Amino acid sequence: MSCLLFCACAVCAQEKVTVISCEYLLNGFYPELSKDGTKMLFTSENYSGLSLYDLQQKRVIPVSRNANAGYQPVFSSDNSTVFFRSKEFRNGYGYVSVESYALLDGSSRTLLSPRREVGRLVPYANGILFSQEKLLRKATFGKTAEPVPAYVSNENLELVLYKDGKRTVLHPYAEELNYIWSSLSPDGQKILFNTKYGTAVCDLSGKILVELGQLNAPVWYTDNLVVGMHDVDDGHVITASRIVMMSLDGHINQQLTDGKEIAMYPSVSARNNNIVFNTLDGKIYLMTISVE
Repeated sequence: MSCLLFCACAVCAQEKVTVISCEYLLNGFYPELSKDGTKMLFTSENYSGLSLYDLQQKRVIPVSRNANAGYQPVFSSDNSTVFFRSKEFRNGYGYVSVESYALLDGSSRTLLSPRREVGRLVPYANGILFSQEKLLRKATFGKTAEPVPAYVSNENLELVLYKDGKRTVLHPYAEELNYIWSSLSPDGQKILFNTKYGTAVCDLSGKILVELGQLNAPVWYTDNLVVGMHDVDDGHVITASRIVMMSLDGHINQQLTDGKEIAMYPSVSARNNNIVFNTLDGKIYLMTISVE
């Protein structure tokens, strides 16, 4: 497949975003870029195992063979360490532990022993933050005096904010809804989330600031730009999907792929102007864009 044919030169009426290049990297699913865009995590279709691809050295480094290791792994704040989950079952219940992998020497450590209902991992100082049993917890390599930032998670499909030692269930919509794919903006002031109504952004009090429509698996590119996938299904399987960038101010709403392949689950590095994503058949692509 020619990448020039695959990725459209995405200049729409606003003429704000241009796809500079798009190249096939390797086979895999659910890619996750480091903030500096030099490294990428990826896994299998069922999240089993975790590997790292060094984009500068163009080599693959095995990180873990554990089941569920590929489910929402994260890089540390300085991109020197990978944090990931390992899942086991006891008496029919799933228990999650959190492991670390140091990129410098390949050493691994267990940061959190197996527990129930461990929330999403978020980089923090010299470790991670996560929710567990309706509390915000941290696991670090030694002590740190760095203030604990706001943290957002989906617990029992509710939108939950932890801030200044308080746990608050937010209700952007008056009716009872299921909330997924929630995350804080880079400046920590806005929350991106999905419901049956599509993607929206609210402030830390739960007030809706903008509704973006259908944009699944959304991630922040900047405080004003969001990247996600616009997918279509027949009720059973996904039949089409494009990577899309949208701005909160309404100036940008652009398809970044041309639809010839089913492009899904983007991850971004705004610092490096990169977006990675996988296709339905498990090919990972690296896109470089220009935002004017």
